[in-house]
This record gives sequence, structure tokens and C-alpha cells, in this order.
Amino acid sequence: MKKFTPTLLGLMVGAAAFGQEQANTLPAQLEEANLETMVRGNVSADYRGSEAILWSEDFANGIPATWTNAGYDGNLNPLAAAVWEYRGTSTTPTNAEGSRGAYSGVSTGQNAPIASTTTGNGFIIFDSDYLDNGGNSSNMGGGSAPAPHVGTLTTSTIDLSGEPYVMLEMESYARVFFANFQVAFSIDGGTTWGDTATIYTDASLGVNNSSPNADLVQVNVSSIIGNQSNVKMRFIFDGRPGNANGNSYYFWMLDDIRLKDLPRHSLRFVDNPTDGAPAHDIIYGTVAGGSKHGVMPFKQNRAISFDSNILNFGWDTQSNVALEVRILDGGNNVVQTLNSSTVSLASGAVADYSVMNTAAWTPSGEDNYKIVYIAKSDSVTSLVADTFDIYVTDSMMSLDFNSFDNRFGTANIGDDGSAVAVRMDLVQDERLFATDIYLSTATVPGGVIEVTVYDSTGFDFTNGFPTQPLAYYQHTITQTDVDNGFFRADLTGNDGFPVYLSTSNTGAYYIVATFFSNAGANAIAIANDQTFPQPAMSAIMYYTLSSPRWYTGFSNSLSLNAPLIRAITCPASAAATCMTIGVEEVSIESQVTVGPNPADDKVFVNFGDDFSGDFNYEVVDLQGRVIMSANETAVAGSSLEVSLANLTPGVYMMNISQGEAMSTYKLIIK
Repeated sequence: MKKFTPTLLGLMVGAAAFGQEQANTLPAQLEEANLETMVRGNVSADYRGSEAILWSEDFANGIPATWTNAGYDGNLNPLAAAVWEYRGTSTTPTNAEGSRGAYSGVSTGQNAPIASTTTGNGFIIFDSDYLDNGGNSSNMGGGSAPAPHVGTLTTSTIDLSGEPYVMLEMESYARVFFANFQVAFSIDGGTTWGDTATIYTDASLGVNNSSPNADLVQVNVSSIIGNQSNVKMRFIFDGRPGNANGNSYYFWMLDDIRLKDLPRHSLRFVDNPTDGAPAHDIIYGTVAGGSKHGVMPFKQNRAISFDSNILNFGWDTQSNVALEVRILDGGNNVVQTLNSSTVSLASGAVADYSVMNTAAWTPSGEDNYKIVYIAKSDSVTSLVADTFDIYVTDSMMSLDFNSFDNRFGTANIGDDGSAVAVRMDLVQDERLFATDIYLSTATVPGGVIEVTVYDSTGFDFTNGFPTQPLAYYQHTITQTDVDNGFFRADLTGNDGFPVYLSTSNTGAYYIVATFFSNAGANAIAIANDQTFPQPAMSAIMYYTLSSPRWYTGFSNSLSLNAPLIRAITCPASAAATCMTIGVEEVSIESQVTVGPNPADDKVFVNFGDDFSGDFNYEVVDLQGRVIMSANETAVAGSSLEVSLANLTPGVYMMNISQGEAMSTYKLIIK
């Protein structure tokens, strides 16, 4: 479905509230487009209504001859090539192609055109990426209209006499580095230009991010052009904003532009126009800055609350506007309904998250919960709803919400020795068995990822972690890993046991993935989720391209937000067993050994001279499932053969217990 992107008239979108600490961020860099996706958690409503169309343009015959197409350089001097293009069935390129720029996916065939209602008869594009580099990343600034540049496209005159309530509606597809995407309005035939509606900025979309393809944009323009007879609109790509790494980029595609009657009663979810806070947010626990775990074990369960920003998009005042959050279980049964307080909301006003917030909810068990945000009032009868997912599991924990929104890796932060780390915030002690690291198809086999685990205590952005890692694993990436989309790292600790993570100090631990791409020959890219902006310290990166040190990410960007690095923890179903690992370990471990390791189809349990009598053993996989178990009798000084013929190759844990004493042995089967 198409996502609605509302805009408040006369208000510029504020700096995005991505939770980054500016002292520990870097200026954003240009990134190549990436269209890899997983299951997307958010499904937005299509707000296309039955309101009367007052004026429209679908570009079936190209850009109208009565429109004015003009370009300018960064100083607003005329620049003839910096203009909008028409893409149709007979143009070169045709309407089957999107941006031709070097960073827009043209080299990999991922440069999709806008998927608008009438894309079959053509659309328009301002191709900033191509204008700057001509489709060659080695030709930055060498294109026909180097950045920074500005492109304007102005309509002919439109008569809106007798139409006081008007909205602009258009289907849009945009990707931004640093630019403003705007529509300006004139009511005197273009002699003067008054208000400007800002559709997107690098702050509202996030640097290097794109809008949904065929984003259904709707803007209330009643107070500007309502009841006016001499209206013109001007579509502006303003590429003058920038940073140390450049200006402008990437593109803006438009189609099916309409002026329609504004509905009387209508509510919308919006980013906060004051501080850029997201349209929807989710808060975990009671401590500020806590990580948002889209996937978490039930054992690490905690209270979760919700908030939103709601715009009155209709022309009449709305009474008793509220946020309702419905929580559904895996069977789509409503298990909890939460409501914010209510407010009266004038046309064009926003009720923000300080009012539109709910009490907390705590998951009651393992399940795939759907979180449905609903905007409602006395007069809005068709509910406005957006849906997200939270996964409460037996043993898996991560920052992501099961969405693959962009790739992130050595191309962003350095070829060798760069790193990404994710923070696990624990509410109970935990055993960490392994982690799954999800890979982009842009990963080239042959690179190496080192995985380490650190206590967060004493971390410093310049000096890093002051203690030794609690666990270490090294893995050379194979083609099978890339094909599977992930690999699993065994995180048995330095003592040979699954890592024990205590909540006695901060209760926060980092899983660190350090990349070695052989000087770029074997690029490494992992998946990243942008569903909810994470607090600044939840995901951090070690940047090696200059002055190596840790950072929270790039300014105004979610390129690093929630990497798909998923911890495999002590299963709740086996908590009593696995959390007692280490109790009287020495008394068994000094008398019992297991080998050979790695093993083929069998392994021997060897008993010392002082170990005899009945004992139990079980073989457990990394998900905590008991694969095999038995009760046997040990004879001092002898060995017991255990067949492994029915087990698939991999890493297992073998628990051996006698009375109250137990030890766990890592077992690798070839």
C-alpha cells in the first residue's frame, strides 16, 4: 500500500530525532542504492479518498508545453542542463528506467522507476545523481550540471474559484543525500511566490534514505490557494544543502499530480514538525536510552509503551482525538488495548507524543505480537492504522524488528578493522551461546568477521572497551553464508562455557562484529533495520577511514540503526539447567573429559579414577533443544562410547551431571 506523507504548511521539517550524539557522529557520505528487502513490519493505510478532482496532470503527453522548466547552479545562476526530464514510452531512456546516476543502482539494474498509477504513460524526474556524475562514480562533479544545483518546474495557471478547501495530492518517489524537495505556490500567475510546502528533506527522510516508491503525498493547501483564480505551482529540487562530503543527490520522481477537495474529517500520523520525532515510537522499560529489542526472549521481558504524533488533516476541528494501540497475538486476537488521553485538534494542528502516549504493556508469553497504532476522534469513523511486529521468543534477542532496510559494512566504515557493535540490555542474568549475523548479497566471500563480546562498563568512544572480551569467534565468509543470508558464530566463552552475562553491573553488553575485507577485495555488508530509531548507544561503529575510533553513526542518518546481529541465549525452557552451568564444575571437569573434539560419528566420555556411579548426560543444540539424553553408570578409569551418527554437523553442548554437580562441554561434530 502507498504510504501517506503529510506536510504542515509554513513549517520546515525539523532535524530528525534519530537519537544520535552529535559529538560522536560523522558527516554522512554518499551511498549506493540498495533494494534488498526482508519482510517489512509496517503496513500503512492508503489514504486515497473519493474527493472530487479539481485539476490533474499524469504526463501522458510529456511535460506540458505551457509549463516552465528551468535550472540553476548553487548560486542560482542559470544552468541550462539542471532541468526535469520526462520519461515516456518513446523517450531515451524510457519510462522503464529510473535514475541513471552512479549511486542510484544503475550499474546493478536496481534503478527502478516510480511505480505510480499511470507510470505506463510516463512520469517526470529530476535526476540529480546523473546530472552531477553522468552515471560514473569516478566522474563526481563532471556531469552536465554539477552539484550543487536547483531544478524548478512551474505549471501553467489553474483556476480554483469557488473551491475553498483544497489539497495537493501526488505520487512521489525520492531519495536524498542533502536536498530539499518543495512545492511553491503563487496566486498571481507567477508574479510573486508565497508559501512553500516542504515535502521531504535529508532530515525528514534521513540521509541516504528514500521515500516509499509511489508515496502518496497529500498537502492541505487551502489557506494558500483555496478560492484563488490565478494559481501556479512550482516543483523544486533544491540541492544547495550539504556537508563536507557533498551536496544535492539523488532524485525526485513525480506522477499523477492532482488538486482535490480537502476532506472535512481526516487524521494522519506524522513526524513531529518541531523536533522530527518519528510518527510512531516505542519505548522499552523505564530507563532513558534503553535499547528497543524487536526480538527478545521472554526471560528478558519488560514493559513497553507507545506514542505517536497525529495531524488533523481535515478542514473541521476534531474533538476527542486520541491514540489507540491494539496488541494482537499470533492468532490475531486482541490481547490488550491501550489509549492515550484525548484532545481537541484544530485543522492543521498536531497532537504530539507528549500527549499521544499510552500506558505500558508487558508481553505475557512467547508470541509474534502485532502492534496496531490507531488515530481516532469523534468524527473519524474509518480508523487510521499502522502495524508493526514484536517477536517474543524462547532464546533469540536483537535490536531489529525483522526488516532489512539497508546494507552497512566495509564500504561505509573501512576495509579492514572496522566494526559494528549492538548492545543487549538485560533485565535478568543470561547465558549467551551464539549469534547470527545477517549478510547482504553485496558481501563477497573470502572476507573475515571476528565476533567478540564485551561488558559495556567503561566504554569510551576514543579508547573503546577497557576489558578483555568475554568471548571470541572468527569466521571466513563462504558463498553458502551469502546464499543463506547469515552465518552463526559460536560464542562459547574463554572458559569453554557459554558466556555468563550478569546484570549486577550495568546489565548491558556489546556484541562486536569486526570486518576484514582483504583491502576491499572481499567486501562485507550486513543487514540493518530502520523500523524504529534506536537510542544513540544501542548500535555503534568503529570507523577506520580516518582517525580510527568509535562513533554512534552518521548525522541525520539511520544507515546504522539496528544491525541484524541476533543473540542466541539460554532457552527459557531449559533455564534451570543452562543457568546452573558452572555449579561445582571443577568436581566433574577434573574427573571427566570428552573427546575427540571435533568428533565424527562418535565421542568418548572418559572417567577419572575418582569418578564412578550413576550419571546423566544430554546433548543440546544452540537453540537449547535436547537432541539426545541418557542415564548411564560410570566405571572409574574407563570410557563410555556415545554414538553421534544421527546428529548433523555443527556445534552442540554436552551437559554431564551427577547429583548436584554439572559441567558443560562444547562439542563440535564434523
